[in-house]
Amino acid sequence: AGVPSTSIIPLPLTLALTRRYRREELLKRLHLMVPWARFCLRRIIRLESSTAGAEHLPANTRGHIYISNHQSYADILLLMAELDTVAFLSKRLVLYIPVMGLCAYAGGTVFFERKDPASRQQALRETLKMCERSTAVVIFPEGTRSDDGNIRQRIHPGAIRAAYQHKLKVIPVGLDGTGEVFPKSMDRLNLDRRVTVTIGEVIDPADFASARAFVQAVWGRVKELHAQSRARRLS
Repeated sequence: AGVPSTSIIPLPLTLALTRRYRREELLKRLHLMVPWARFCLRRIIRLESSTAGAEHLPANTRGHIYISNHQSYADILLLMAELDTVAFLSKRLVLYIPVMGLCAYAGGTVFFERKDPASRQQALRETLKMCERSTAVVIFPEGTRSDDGNIRQRIHPGAIRAAYQHKLKVIPVGLDGTGEVFPKSMDRLNLDRRVTVTIGEVIDPADFASARAFVQAVWGRVKELHAQSRARRLS
């Protein structure tokens, strides 16, 4: 998403002149990452996106974390466009994709090795630090893309539990339709599809007596928002 401007302002140069946890919002805008994501979403993949609840997004996302369901790799472009963010928790493979990986890193994305528990723990610590000091990171607690577009039965609640412990407010997000755009089988890309996003009110950990109650409330809200997105998409 940062490809257009990296040919004008070298990204390695801006990375060298700025510091992590301070530069993410600046580089996101300087390198036009979100506008390019919107262009790809609407002009190349030609998706018709509909978002509800944008009024719940805080002007400054520092001190927050995004929690969303996950259907497809197309979720990345969609959430970049609708949440105005470039920061995700992602597998390390993405970091090695030319230009794209560097742009993701510059915008605040945190990377981990999927099969390395130590790497996952380090990534969680770095994610919390990014959310506390710089910008909100998008987390997919399902851990992988849905097979059929429905919410997976099991999730990895560690990030939500850690958000409670670190007093990070959660912005819950439910999306639908991206699984039909780029299925998990990755054998086709379907253009001209409708996708929907619903953003919920911020959930404050201070309103809950335990991490368990917080996890249940957050994921329960994501499920509700996913259902609302699906209803809007199919209406």
